[in-house]
Order: sequence, then structure tokens, then C-alpha cells
Amino acid sequence: MHDERYAEWIDLAADGVLDGAAQDELDAHAAECAACRAELARGAAVASRLATARVDVRAGFAREVMAALEPAPWEARAPRAWALPVALLVAVGGAGAALVGFGAAELAPAGGAAAALYAVADLVRAAIAAGGGVASASWQGLGSAVGAWLGDSAANWAAAGALAVGTNYLLFRLIRRRSRSVAAAAASRSKLSA
Repeated sequence: MHDERYAEWIDLAADGVLDGAAQDELDAHAAECAACRAELARGAAVASRLATARVDVRAGFAREVMAALEPAPWEARAPRAWALPVALLVAVGGAGAALVGFGAAELAPAGGAAAALYAVADLVRAAIAAGGGVASASWQGLGSAVGAWLGDSAANWAAAGALAVGTNYLLFRLIRRRSRSVAAAAASRSKLSA
């Protein structure tokens, strides 16, 4: 095979997805090239074996597998887990609105509690926007500091590499310990249920 496209076309032909013009050109080339003809025959044989060895999956299998997987820690949070933070936010926001409302009532009796509530909501929005900006600036500053620290120093690069390897090793050990404890807990549950 001199042309790389024939190798790709042979794979596509074995899968049955090669279009008509390309299939005709491949057939014409295979009539002249024994290597491509043999490769086409091997591809057809593999496709035939795979088709006969296909096992149909029962209905609902994917759903059962997904249900059996242990959820990641950030996925395991139930909606009720957010109840306390939301309740605290509402309580603090309501207290802030009440305090601002009482203060505003003394200064300007015409203003109402709704204006105070809008002011507190605007304060929360501004705090969130400022927090996002500070976080973004902090990451940019951290990137600049790391870039300046690494610079052209081979020792700093070696230290950064050692830190990355050590951190990954620590993470690997923690994950492995967690998987062992999960496996041990599952084994003990199965022994208790038997």
C-alpha cells in the first residue's frame, strides 16, 4: 500500500460506511494490489466475526450500571443539603433588609421596606461580582508569580516537578485508600446480608 488513504478506506469499507465513489476506487485499486486485497479480506473477516459474537444488552442495563456506581462527592449532595446555607442567606439578608428598612424609616418615612430589600439584594449582587473579580485576579496573580518563580532556573523547575509528582502520589494514595475502604465495606455488607 503506497497511499495512506487506502488504509483508511479499507477500515471504512470493513465497517460498511465507505461512500460509493470511494468504494469503487478502492475496489479498482484492490483488483491490482494484492496487499490491499488481502487487507480487505482480513477486514471483512474481522467484521464478520464481530457481528457473530455480538451480545445484545438487556433493556435497562446502562441505567442499572449507572445506579450501581458510587457518586462523586460533589454529586452526592442532596438538594436538602443546600437548605441550611440558603436559609442562612435568607435570614441574614432579611435581617439586613429589616435593619436598613428601620434605619430608612427614621430618615425618610416615605421609603418602604421594599426599597431596603432592593438595596440589600443589590449589595449581595455587588458582593458576588466583587468576589468573582477578586478570585479571577488572584488566579492571574498566582499564575504570574509561578511563572516568575520558574523563570529560567532549572532548580525551580525540578522543585515544581517534584511537587507535582508528590501531590499526584498523595492523591493516588488517598484514592486507593478510599477504594479499599469502600470495597471492605461492601464485602462486610455482603457477609452480613448472607
